Amino acid sequence: MTQGWRLLSTLALAVIVAVVVRTIALGVFMIPTRSMEPTLLAGDVVLVCKVSYWLGMPPTVPMTDIVLSHPPRLRWRYPERGELIVFRFAYHANVATEHEYFVKRIVGMPGDTIWVVGDSVYRLPPQRRYRQRERYDGFILVPKEGTSIQLTTTNVQYWKPFIEREGHRIEVVRGVVLLDGQSMTTYTFQQNFYYVLGDNRAHSFDSRVWGFVAESDIVGKPLLVVWSRSPVLGHVRWSRLGVVPQ
Repeated sequence: MTQGWRLLSTLALAVIVAVVVRTIALGVFMIPTRSMEPTLLAGDVVLVCKVSYWLGMPPTVPMTDIVLSHPPRLRWRYPERGELIVFRFAYHANVATEHEYFVKRIVGMPGDTIWVVGDSVYRLPPQRRYRQRERYDGFILVPKEGTSIQLTTTNVQYWKPFIEREGHRIEVVRGVVLLDGQSMTTYTFQQNFYYVLGDNRAHSFDSRVWGFVAESDIVGKPLLVVWSRSPVLGHVRWSRLGVVPQ
């Protein structure tokens, strides 16, 4: 093998390793808005650990727009209440202008019943039953793997985004709820979902507006700020470098 081929092979191997690490281990994301202030500022660039919870495929096939309903993953722990997560925003069909990835804080765990009023969140006893609202605030049941819900013509629109995120088609035809073309009165969730808010709750586009984050859309946890530039003033915020968001 000539020197040129050795160099080419080394470069190809380095590219492959970099792509694998970028895909399954580490990522870099920029914070575009003020929704996470004061924890993260608009213009912060954060290093994200993609193996905080599991090892496996991201929410979409790398270098394509193909969404994975259930990406294969080897899990070692679940996300916890109060943790910051980076996730793919899966509801662009309803809000096409939003960014592809979000950073928010988990305030509702799978199976939780919570009461969301304005910027406040309260956990409620799980044994009590509450009337389902048409919005994602007020009394909320956060879907959990194995949770079964009643399907009616009046609540289909509420649950539709999350059922479709699990790879199904749901619609109402002539007063009948059809799931993948079959009449259905119940649905059992196949994965966990999370309720998330921004730390700057008065200026955050979060679960109160669009609902729940599917576990399959979670990318990982932000580790530290590696760069920061004010989008307004344009100066580098040197004091932000190395900050570990909590």
